[in-house]
Amino acid sequence: MVDFRDLSLKNKLTLIILATSGLMIFIISVIFFINEAISIKRFLRHNVSTIAKITARNSTAALVFDDSDTARELLQALEAEPHIVAAAIYDKHGKLFAKFSLLKNEDLPQKIDLKRAFQQPQLSPNMYLCSKDSGGFMTDFLDVLTPVRLKGRLIGAVFIRVDQRWIFTHIKLFAVMILGIMVLLIVFSYFISSRLQKIVSEPIERLVRTMQKVKTEQDYSIRVASQWGRDELGMLMEGFNNMLEQVQERDRRLKESREQLQRQVVLRTEALKLSEAQKQKLWFQKKIQQAYSELVSRMNSIDIDEMLDTCLNQISDVVGAAWGSVFLWDQQAEDLVEKQHYVAEVVNKWKEQNPACLDRLNDIAYKKAKEALEKNELIRDNIKEEPKNGIFSSLVLMALPLRFQNRSIGALVLAGPREPDDYTLAFLNNSTRQLGVAIHNAMTFEDLVEKSAELEHSNLELQRASRMKSDFLANMSHELRTPLNAIIGFSELLLDQHFGKLNDVQKDYLSDVLDSGRHLLSLINDILDLSKIEAGKVEVLAENVSIKEILESGFTMIHYKAMKHNIDLALNLDESVPETVWADQQKMKQIVYNLVSNAVKFTPDGGKIELAAKKVNRSWLRQHVPDDFVDDDLLSQGKEDDPFLLISVKDTGIGIPEEHIKKIFDAFEQLDSSRSKRYKGTGLGLALCKNLVRLHGGLIWVKSKPGEGSTFYFSIPLNQQN
Repeated sequence: MVDFRDLSLKNKLTLIILATSGLMIFIISVIFFINEAISIKRFLRHNVSTIAKITARNSTAALVFDDSDTARELLQALEAEPHIVAAAIYDKHGKLFAKFSLLKNEDLPQKIDLKRAFQQPQLSPNMYLCSKDSGGFMTDFLDVLTPVRLKGRLIGAVFIRVDQRWIFTHIKLFAVMILGIMVLLIVFSYFISSRLQKIVSEPIERLVRTMQKVKTEQDYSIRVASQWGRDELGMLMEGFNNMLEQVQERDRRLKESREQLQRQVVLRTEALKLSEAQKQKLWFQKKIQQAYSELVSRMNSIDIDEMLDTCLNQISDVVGAAWGSVFLWDQQAEDLVEKQHYVAEVVNKWKEQNPACLDRLNDIAYKKAKEALEKNELIRDNIKEEPKNGIFSSLVLMALPLRFQNRSIGALVLAGPREPDDYTLAFLNNSTRQLGVAIHNAMTFEDLVEKSAELEHSNLELQRASRMKSDFLANMSHELRTPLNAIIGFSELLLDQHFGKLNDVQKDYLSDVLDSGRHLLSLINDILDLSKIEAGKVEVLAENVSIKEILESGFTMIHYKAMKHNIDLALNLDESVPETVWADQQKMKQIVYNLVSNAVKFTPDGGKIELAAKKVNRSWLRQHVPDDFVDDDLLSQGKEDDPFLLISVKDTGIGIPEEHIKKIFDAFEQLDSSRSKRYKGTGLGLALCKNLVRLHGGLIWVKSKPGEGSTFYFSIPLNQQN
């Protein structure tokens, strides 16, 4: 059986979507099936109840006049009902008066205790079960007994037996139909899920294939082709490509260093005299240079353990070390941790005589590695003989820090029988420097692999959240706005008195209903608009629109409300402002209206509101926009003299406390959040303005002091290119 964790990402996505939709299809099918079974049973009982009542009413005369022939004819008429297999009429003493039966060997009771029978559970008014087991859903027959009364006096009863076996056939047929529909819906769900999962799985699979190719071929010139936007996947691919560029550049530098060393070898070979001592010295230099070249080539591995094992063994072999160890810095533990060690044959013999020798060497190496990392320099020391600890001869110890740029990575510790010469020290310095770069690259690659797995999980969660948000928006749009529009429409019809005159109290109540309905509809529309913007489903339909027309429309819509509160409105259009701006006319009007409407709401009677516009540039925005509202991406790109349209709404209202200014543009944030707040509103208007301004590539901010009023600003680029 295949483990779910071993499946590919696209199969996981397909199975998750298919399992969710399949569960919902199954639950809905079960509900339909149960509802159909209950409906059939209710229909049967209702039908039998009606027939029993009619028969009881028609048999009154036959019982009163003791006319059994008429009673049998009345029961014989029940043959027209296909599900009734037997019926009988009993007199007031419970004796069989007349009967009718379609079943062979059907023996109806000759006498019934009516008083006891009518104490049984009722199927419906005046309709009783005849026995404890009758009327069950899985029984073959349903027996019912209906009293026959004359002026409230019991004069007899009507007994009817109904065949329920046809219900089972109907339910089986319905079950087969439901099962067929379930299979078709599941197949359709699989078809849809197999298409939708490609949105997330394809870019991640492309990244994984590229990563495996780089790991296999050790070719850092390979790039992952990115056709995605600025989402997490796009950023991940861009970061992966940037890392490969850095690794490729470092690989190029390593090759240049190796070629330079080779040239130096040639020059030194020609300059040295061919004496035995010089030959030996030259041989040793060549060995070091060759070892360094091989070492650099092996540092390209992205497997840290494999690379450290190979490099430590080669370095120890070149310098003649008897023991060595590599320590790496653990960020979580904030301490050095031994990652790899090397043990020569001589130390293995010590270990056989005294196993404590490795522990003693590790303790000494840890202290010297920490000292080398703290001082960022080569630490040299001597390890004296300690036979009781398993060290049977003195060793020369060297601890070298491993760093990448200004970051501490770890330390390399070596111990050997002889002092290193200048060539050995140079080899060690170059090797540790390159080893630090290689370890950093390998650790970076491991981090990238982990982040890829985390991103895969996040994408699954985002897909589920996006589906839930879409369902919420659909329900909001249909289930709330539809009845609200009906409430508003009927309220307007009643207020227009098309259906009769209303008194003053009725008009006031209807006006409150109409205002509340419109307020709630406005809230729902704002929530939907804000959600659509955040989901990226709103586009800016930009064109050259008149700036003056946009500003005047904002005053036109709130002019009556301002006059009602004796608020003075002023429009100030600077001469530097051009006639048109490249923007979405409807959204610009919505921004201006929301800001002006807010100003009217928070400005006391007799106040003043000024709507102004002027032309500024990017340099002006950098100097005047408060730090809390700065968008570095907008202000850092483009030229200093790029033109912007600046629109401000200044009021003489209550002002905004300093602690509220930073979050005034957040959704559902209001100055007065108490339960008995004075100013109406939902806190969505400014959040919507902020998102609409951002869609235009602009900034929005506010300056205010309590009691002195507020000034809201927003700016958008004037040129289409910006």
